[in-house]
Amino acid sequence: MIAADAEPASATGIIAARVADGVPVASALAATPDPEWRVLAVAWRLAEACGAPLAPALQRIAYALRELDQLRERRSVLLAGPRATVRMVAALPILALLLGLLLGFDPIPVLFSGMGAAIAAIGIGLLGIGVHWSRAMQHRTASDDHIAGLPFELLWVALGGGAPPSAALRHVVDRVDQYGAEWIAFDDFCSGSPLLSTIAAAEAAGVPMRPLLLEHAGAERVASAARLEREAERLGVRVLVPLGVCVLPAFIVLGVLPVVLSMFGAV
Repeated sequence: MIAADAEPASATGIIAARVADGVPVASALAATPDPEWRVLAVAWRLAEACGAPLAPALQRIAYALRELDQLRERRSVLLAGPRATVRMVAALPILALLLGLLLGFDPIPVLFSGMGAAIAAIGIGLLGIGVHWSRAMQHRTASDDHIAGLPFELLWVALGGGAPPSAALRHVVDRVDQYGAEWIAFDDFCSGSPLLSTIAAAEAAGVPMRPLLLEHAGAERVASAARLEREAERLGVRVLVPLGVCVLPAFIVLGVLPVVLSMFGAV
């Protein structure tokens, strides 16, 4: 039902082997390298420790992970434009050299002269810096993977066993710490956090807490998806900085300057 993005069959096989060797299910899940499995391990152990029904807990985490997959697909679509722009601009120096050859000039000997070696070193250096810079910007946007609203979801699981909110919250914090669920920050459990504010509001109003927790979890995921789209759209503008500062000068140095020098016979 739930699988990691990279080699899911291998991950499930490793988990199954560990469970067959007598390792508790939650510990076997947490031992895998992908953060999705550690979230699942926390939910599994919470259900066991709090006496909550296991199937609804797993269904909630599965639903959240499916939403993460949808966000990844949406992000891939939004980043397709900046990636294509980087690839196209990075190919301009080679295209300029080929165009010079088609027009009857021969810029290649220029690049093998003393001056050409310096030109090539500068151009290749600028091109490499620009491409690396733009790819690092894309990677930072693409690596922001997490499931928003997880503290609300996990407390919902813990409350399913009938524990009071304070005890359920302690269980959540202990299990997050035990299994190293890095998608959940401990600031989420500190005074003034949205989770504690929601608990206080539910207790003050005397309303059922679990439906309110799911409502807030859904709202946080909607807000997270909106932030993702904004960041991906902004990347399409920010990526112009390394292209303008590094890649386009590299195009002039590598693609245009050798052709001009060959026109004037400066070899």
